[in-house]
Amino acid sequence: MNIIQKKLVDSYTVLVMAERMTLEEVPESKLVGGVERPIRSEVEIEIANRTIAALG
Repeated sequence: MNIIQKKLVDSYTVLVMAERMTLEEVPESKLVGGVERPIRSEVEIEIANRTIAALG
């Protein structure tokens, strides 16, 4: 994951966790640096990681 994709995933993760956006509103993929990158699945993973970290 490059820096742009990481920042994009982090931003969407914060919006979803703050309930400003639903997971369904996150784009499935996005064009980053000329390459189609998955976004929604990465956001789901990041939410799970942050939830586990908060509970652990």
